[in-house]
Amino acid sequence: MSGFEIAGVILGVLPLVIGALSEYKQGKGIWASLRKTRGLLDDLMHLLKTQRTSFYLDILELLREARVPEILEDGDPTEEKCADILHHAKTGIQVEKYLGHLYDQFLEMLGYYEKYLKVITSKLKNITRPENANDLVALTLAKKSLNAPLALKSRVKFSMDRESLNALVKDLSTERYSLGKLIRRVKSKREWEAHEPTTSSTILTLQFARVRESATLLYQAACKCGACDRHSLHTVMLRLDHRLPTDSEQVARPALIAFRLCFPIEEAALQEIEVTACAVQPSLTKTGTLKVPAIIVTETSEESNQAIARVRIKSICDDARKAQDQGRLLTLELISDTLELLEEGNRTQQSYNASKTLAEFLRDTAQEEDARMSPMVQTLLALNVVSSVLQLRPTMWYNSCWDSMSIKFPTKAINGRHTVVCTPYVEQTVDAGLLQSQASLPVLNTEAVKKTMLELAILLLEILHHMSIETWAAKNEEGSTQTYRDRNCVATRWLELSTDKLLPPHVKAIEGCLLFCARSKLVWDDHLERLYCENIVKPLQQLAL
Repeated sequence: MSGFEIAGVILGVLPLVIGALSEYKQGKGIWASLRKTRGLLDDLMHLLKTQRTSFYLDILELLREARVPEILEDGDPTEEKCADILHHAKTGIQVEKYLGHLYDQFLEMLGYYEKYLKVITSKLKNITRPENANDLVALTLAKKSLNAPLALKSRVKFSMDRESLNALVKDLSTERYSLGKLIRRVKSKREWEAHEPTTSSTILTLQFARVRESATLLYQAACKCGACDRHSLHTVMLRLDHRLPTDSEQVARPALIAFRLCFPIEEAALQEIEVTACAVQPSLTKTGTLKVPAIIVTETSEESNQAIARVRIKSICDDARKAQDQGRLLTLELISDTLELLEEGNRTQQSYNASKTLAEFLRDTAQEEDARMSPMVQTLLALNVVSSVLQLRPTMWYNSCWDSMSIKFPTKAINGRHTVVCTPYVEQTVDAGLLQSQASLPVLNTEAVKKTMLELAILLLEILHHMSIETWAAKNEEGSTQTYRDRNCVATRWLELSTDKLLPPHVKAIEGCLLFCARSKLVWDDHLERLYCENIVKPLQQLAL
């Protein structure tokens, strides 16, 4: 038997010992018992009863915190069920993983419990049980056996001298049996680690900030060349990208950050555009075995850049039309806040013809399961969205909270049907007259941050459940979803009822969003962004990449 399995034995033996001592006291008589032990027996029984309750509740909390499935499935498991679950080898593995380096201290505490129970059971006489009185496992098995149930042969005897009994009572009152304190310390430690950003989150935050700088310049450049003779205003769709590499080996050297755009030309045509912006990777130093995320970049040498012919564009619309007629991808380079045309071959583009909002997609696929996203596509979509929040807020690409109407998917015609491509975009109007708006973006105060995080939590729930919050609320009779308070209550309730349907990293990411909503004061600063990366981006990254 492993050291961990003794926890189940302790949980099973404690009631037997308490019952036997109670029988002994009743058979001996109250006054005789008091004369012999001077109240120490009562003290011992009181301590054992207290420890029985504490041990059961502490073990139950430990199993729940370790996310043992058999415990989570039962709302109020009994002592007997906990004892049975503790005998499963898989349970021990999960608990060891949860406790980490404190697992040995946990086993040491179990050893103390086992030791004193052996001392007590060895002094109990006239109980039908195995020959070896010190064998606690056999004692519990004898209790369960239908052929030889644990029973009294005659009056129970308890032969322990007063001095030994006094020492046992004092020992049981010490801190070394405080299993609950150990579990609570581990819980506090894990909660702190979950909220405090790691080094990788800090680096990731800096890299997203570099993308944000380029995205700001990209919008300015698009506005400067957005006018044309045919249209009064244009919109541009920017693809949301997690920008995390699948290959852990990245070389930190000068490179280009790539943006993907879709430019609506007519009602049934979207021109795909690739824009590269000069950026310098941050200087990274290896930190042991720490896996440091890096932005996906398109690398190029200075010599190849000089060999490519460049023309500063004056109208995106005109150049997009030319590329559309030729059926090729329009490639541009962002130099400061201007866009230059790159004549670098004929790369074919995707034949997108329109777009559809996430809200429309969820509604249209409510009854058509074959058209829904796969679990991996759902997770990747969620990762793209949450990663883009830090890349684009605050910029004009994200000047108001994203919801299911903000996220758009391009569509393409295949065999006469419009097929949705689940690659997320956001759309923004571009015009020289709107440049002033970028200088007066709304302040990200506590209210704005909370609303951003709430709508993001709702977006994740909608993506992962393939259902709008309005549909879920109506289906479960949860009331209105109009106000911030209503939406917060419904989102929280939705998550509570989803923990057994979503993967733990999904739950953690959504909880991370809602935890921001529960704070009294928030400032959109570097610390908030690091917390965001740690508790929202990284859980989804672990699943998707």
